[in-house]
This record gives sequence, structure tokens and C-alpha cells, in this order.
Amino acid sequence: MNSEKRLRTATPRWLGVAVKALVYLEKHGELCASGSIARSIDCEVTLVRRVLTRLVQAELIAAREGREGGYVLTRSADHITLADIYHAIEICDPIFPGMMHEPETNPFCEELATAVSEIVVESERRMLEVWESHTLASLAKRTTLVVGSCPSEGEDTKASSKGD
Repeated sequence: MNSEKRLRTATPRWLGVAVKALVYLEKHGELCASGSIARSIDCEVTLVRRVLTRLVQAELIAAREGREGGYVLTRSADHITLADIYHAIEICDPIFPGMMHEPETNPFCEELATAVSEIVVESERRMLEVWESHTLASLAKRTTLVVGSCPSEGEDTKASSKGD
């Protein structure tokens, strides 16, 4: 993959898509096409594929290309923490975006922005401490989702083109 594609900025929304996709894969338990994942989590397939690419690069999931392709967890959901998912997505913007606008030219606002930024960094550190204690499996157990079979990528493409 070229570096330009890798540099796409991930947003907090990507994190939500990643969590939903991984819980879906955990519940499903076998190879699943990106189109099926996208429909199941109510998200556009292009964004899902971008997020899945990050998860593959972080080795949280494996991808198999082609007609019989799809995605599957690479290890037990008991061994994937929410912090692992957060790190895989590599959100470039602060988790609380838009709180303080940049650039600040007023000395008071500049000082305040620095102080708030320090608090946001501390908040994120603490959040990750909590997320480290929760696994994908524990999160999946909190849902009652019943998952059916996923069509292969070839079958999935036919079905999605009819519905689009």
C-alpha cells in the first residue's frame, strides 16, 4: 500500500466503525465480506474498507482476497483490547475535536488552549487505561446480536449492486 493512502486521517468515527466491525466479526465467527459487514453495521462500504485496512495492518484481523474472500479475527476476542483497536486506528485528531480552535493569537486564549490541551492528553491517557481493561469479547457479550452467515465477496458484490 502506498504511503499516501496510509496517511489518510482517521477520525473518531473510524474508531466507532472499527469497534462495530470487530464486534460483528466476533459474533459472526467466520470469514465475512466487507459489504456484509458494512450493511450489518449500517455504514458505507468505502469507509468500512478503509477501517478494515487499518485493522489488517495492526494484525487484529486477516483479509483473504477474491471471490471467496473476506475478513476474520486473527486471534481470540479475549486477547484484543479496546485500547488495541484505538491504537490500530491511529486517530490523528484529538478525541474531543473542536473544543479549542487554532491558531490562537490572543495570549489569554493561547494559554487557555495549552492548558485544555494538557487536560485532553491526560483524559486520553486515562481513557486508554480503562480501555486496556476491556476486551472485544467482553464488549461483544454486552450485545444480543444474532449473526447469520456472510456471503463471499463475489456474492456480496452482486447483492449490493442490486440494492444500490
